[in-house]
Amino acid sequence: MVPVINGKVYHFGPRGLYNGLLLLGDDETHSWWDHMTGECLHGPSKGVKMEVYPIRHTTVEEALGKWPDIRIALSRPNIRMRWLSRVMNWMHRKEILPPGFTKTMQAPDERLPRMTSGLGIIEGGEQCFYPLEVLRRCGGTVWDTVGGAEIRITLDASGIYPDAIYTEEKETGKGTDRPLQLYTRWYGFSYTYPRCKIYGQQK
Repeated sequence: MVPVINGKVYHFGPRGLYNGLLLLGDDETHSWWDHMTGECLHGPSKGVKMEVYPIRHTTVEEALGKWPDIRIALSRPNIRMRWLSRVMNWMHRKEILPPGFTKTMQAPDERLPRMTSGLGIIEGGEQCFYPLEVLRRCGGTVWDTVGGAEIRITLDASGIYPDAIYTEEKETGKGTDRPLQLYTRWYGFSYTYPRCKIYGQQK
């Protein structure tokens, strides 16, 4: 997301949870924003939407392989944050939601287990979710059509992070050859896009 509203840079931080998803708040108007869509849900800026761009997840090893001279920034969190990070990383590996998350959640979309990881693509008014395990069973690469656009989804060398690109040149107006995509859990994508398709189940 680009934190520029009406030509002014806004400053955001975590404010709460809804459906197990983070809600951002801005310091300028004290409005609350959806961190996946960039849309303001409550407050003086309600209805305003930030520009959203696709962000690719990767590993340090892959990044160094592609850009040997890349600079890598490492933060220096305090002891409390280091401890909390270890706990959160453990819960992530065990596919456990932190305490309190489930209390904010509605009835789940049971087409997939809620903690299923995958890539969600938003294109041409359609949304489709690609479970990580399905991508692996397909050899790490699949071709599909979403919102009328031909798209290729490929797993990286680690087999963890998927990435989608247009297979034909497409004018997006944003200088990118990649559709809007989110690497996320099923519960987050299905709550945000409740009528989304699932690759392999939509036909």
